[in-house]
Amino acid sequence: MIVKLLQRMVSTGYLRSCQRCNDWSGTQVAALRPKALLDVGCADGSFLFRYLNYQPELFHGIEASPSLKAQAEAKGIKVTAVDLNGLWPYPDNTFDVVHCAQVIEHLHNTRLFVQELRRVVKPGGTALVTSENLTSFLNLGAMAMGYTPFTLMRVCGWYLGNPLGLHYQENVDEGVPITDPAFAGVTGHIRALSVLQGKEMFERMDFPAEVSSIGLMPLPDWLGRLLEPMMYRRGHLLLIKAKKPLKS
Repeated sequence: MIVKLLQRMVSTGYLRSCQRCNDWSGTQVAALRPKALLDVGCADGSFLFRYLNYQPELFHGIEASPSLKAQAEAKGIKVTAVDLNGLWPYPDNTFDVVHCAQVIEHLHNTRLFVQELRRVVKPGGTALVTSENLTSFLNLGAMAMGYTPFTLMRVCGWYLGNPLGLHYQENVDEGVPITDPAFAGVTGHIRALSVLQGKEMFERMDFPAEVSSIGLMPLPDWLGRLLEPMMYRRGHLLLIKAKKPLKS
C-alpha cells in the first residue's frame, strides 16, 4: 500500500517535471529563433513545432526509427539516421542551435557526442540538452535503501533492481536483436550524468555550459519548486545550455 502511494506520487511528479523540462528546452529554442536548427532524436518531428511559430530555413533532424523518420520528413524536416556513438554527417559550424532531449543517457561514447555537438554548432551558437540526473533526490533515496537508481533500472529491456520502480520486473521488447550493436542503448540508459559531471564534460570541450536540474521528487511540487534554486544539483531532470565561443 505504501509502495503504491509512493509510486503514484513520484509518477505524477515525474510527468509534471518532464513537461517543465520540455517547456524549458522548447522555449529556449524558440527564443533563439535559429535559422539553422538540428533536433537530435527528433522522433516524429512535432516536439519543437509546439514552441516555434515559423519554419527554420535549415531544419535537420536525427532519428533512427523509419516510421518516425517518415513522419518528421512530412513536416519539412530533413532527417538522417545516425549512430550517435560515432561521427555526425554535418560540416563544421552548420547550426545556430542544436536541441537534444533525453538522448545523451543512451550513449556509450558521451565524450564523442559532446565533441560532435560542439563541432556542428556555429561560433556563438547554442546547444540545449536534457537528460536525467544521476544524483537526484529520487536516485539517492533509492541507493540509500540499497536499490538501483531509478534512472538506471532499465537494463537491456528489463526493469531490475528497484522494487519501488513503477515498471519493476517488466520487459520491454524494442524489436532489436541482442546481438545488434545498438541494443544496449535502445533498450536502456547507459550513462547518467550528474550536474557537476555534465558541466565538467562540456567545459573540457571548450563548450561553456550552464547546468542545473529540476524536479525535486518525491517532494510536493510547491515545495520542490521553492527549493530548486538552492538545491540545483538534486532535481531529477538535467538541463544543459552550452554556448560555443565566438573564437576557439
